[in-house]
Amino acid sequence: MRKYDDFNSITTKEFLEFFEEETHQQPCPLNRAPVQGWVRIAFWILRLYILVMLVTVAVGFSRGIH
Repeated sequence: MRKYDDFNSITTKEFLEFFEEETHQQPCPLNRAPVQGWVRIAFWILRLYILVMLVTVAVGFSRGIH
């Protein structure tokens, strides 16, 4: 690769100004979105499914040992 084709090695004035402006900003606080309605039901169904699968694997593993 020729030197002028390597765009990562060249820092421009605009980039340095942008970088200086962005590095001094504080991040915005993030809030959790409320989980309501059918989404809450879907999450509980997924939790029950995972529990049933763990029990199924445990039973199958314990019977396979003997």
